[in-house]
Amino acid sequence: MALQTIINERTARYFDLVKEPETLKRTNGIPLAESEYKDFHVNGAVVPADWDVSFGDVLNWSKGRPTEAYFVMADRTLLKNPDRSGSGYLTIPFVVTKDTRNALLKYEYVINGIGKDYVSTVEMHPDDTFIQKNWGAVPAEMHSRNVEFIYDPLEEFLYVHIPHTSKRKEFKLGSTTMKDIETWFHGALEDQASFLVKYDFTGPQYQKYRDVYRLHEETFALPKTWSAAPGTIDIGSDHTRGEWVFYGDRKHLNDAKKHVQEFYKDLNVTIIDEPHKVVSVV
Repeated sequence: MALQTIINERTARYFDLVKEPETLKRTNGIPLAESEYKDFHVNGAVVPADWDVSFGDVLNWSKGRPTEAYFVMADRTLLKNPDRSGSGYLTIPFVVTKDTRNALLKYEYVINGIGKDYVSTVEMHPDDTFIQKNWGAVPAEMHSRNVEFIYDPLEEFLYVHIPHTSKRKEFKLGSTTMKDIETWFHGALEDQASFLVKYDFTGPQYQKYRDVYRLHEETFALPKTWSAAPGTIDIGSDHTRGEWVFYGDRKHLNDAKKHVQEFYKDLNVTIIDEPHKVVSVV
């Protein structure tokens, strides 16, 4: 898309057809009759040329979570909310943001209209100004590999995903930089390793875990090229048991183990090396 077009692009509009159906009008300014739009999304028809909607706008037939929200496409067909969360939240897909360089501004009305609590992710172009301002410019190497950038506006995490793999990591707004992303990216391309940590804290060990060390409130301080994913967990009033899977580049395997051992202090845990299997953290 030409630079001037990107600069002059229009903010996407939001039409709540349950609470404010009168906002959906024809190009002559006359609101549509209920019979014209009520079940329109069910029939899979092309949006008539005289409906005052444009590419990227969102029409929402939902009463709660936006399970029946649709994006207007360039050919005036409707794309149903792809909902990557699987729980009925709105995903703003790359197909409608790929030509914008400020996805949050473009979809400001949509996010506010549906409610931030109901928006799971916004898929962004690597050159999006939000990424550049808060993390930095995306390196050419990541561009060439079509690395995906997905932002969660509620939790304020930027998820970075290497296509055709399950290698994915989240980066918190305000506490991570593009350098952190680059470090993880290069590590993810190297030989990988993983290990399992099992724990079973009862009695004095549980008291230390919860009341003395308060580890249930802490997070692992791992090398930037490593991640952790919880396995099975059993928590009771007098015990906690379960496991964690740790994975990352083999180069920092021993360093990762050291950090985990330091995290648990003098508590008894079992560390088990295992053949590497890719784990996706979402």
